Amino acid sequence: AANSEYYYQDGVFYSIGTDGQYYVIVPPAGALVESLPEDFDTVILNGKEYFKVDNTVYQMTISDGKPYFEVLGQMN
Repeated sequence: AANSEYYYQDGVFYSIGTDGQYYVIVPPAGALVESLPEDFDTVILNGKEYFKVDNTVYQMTISDGKPYFEVLGQMN
């Protein structure tokens, strides 16, 4: 998408369309969020811990000394 601006709330990513409406989008890989919804799942892959919300997988990362959850991609 040309417009990479998005909003995040409770595990859901939104984008604003040209009509000004909010649309749910697939979480963009590399996006950083400060918190996950309380109902996330923990997944262990190759001995590393990841976090899953619906079909989206996150990993813990540090940016500017603060912990974030980084979107890795989708898991079916």
